[in-house]
Amino acid sequence: MQKLSLLLSILILLFTSCEKSIRQNRVDENVINFVELNASQYTVNVLDSIVTGKFEKFSFSEGDTVTHENWDVAFSGTTIIVNGGDSYSVNQPERTANAAVYIATGIMSDIRTVDLTKLEQDNTSGPAIIDDLGISEQGWASYDMSSHILSPIPGKILVFRTHDNKYAKMEILYFYDTPNPIISDGDYGGFYTFNYVYQSTGEINF
Repeated sequence: MQKLSLLLSILILLFTSCEKSIRQNRVDENVINFVELNASQYTVNVLDSIVTGKFEKFSFSEGDTVTHENWDVAFSGTTIIVNGGDSYSVNQPERTANAAVYIATGIMSDIRTVDLTKLEQDNTSGPAIIDDLGISEQGWASYDMSSHILSPIPGKILVFRTHDNKYAKMEILYFYDTPNPIISDGDYGGFYTFNYVYQSTGEINF
């Protein structure tokens, strides 16, 4: 009887471990890495910290930057906007769809479900994702006053509803044209490298 109980315990442990491994592998296999999306054509107004410039539009379903109106998220310098809600600046692309976003806290693989109650769209007062050049650290980035480096805040995951009501999550890895920027050497911001997972079925679970 003791041998049988021991055998059952071992089998349960093995099954649990295998199930966890399969689940983790499934998450890892879905992660896509995008390197250096060029959103560097921007200027910063030193008086009010407002960023203006060209926006690079990105589509999760196409996995690349696009020029058409079926985009999900767009980048210009530190500013990140979604294709939903209202514009708050004349230089921004027109919102034509229903995209929305919020920032979740945790590691990428732990964000398994979209919290629909947290999704927000851009409005005439500003973007859904706070854009203050990382000074308050309430958005996706933080700013180091001594090095003048802007860095993604670890554990900040951007969760999106796409233009056509699908879902995606994104982890921004770095913001410069090198992983270890040195401003005095000419390294320039506005080059987004990020990981993302796209849920193409419209389900809220990743």
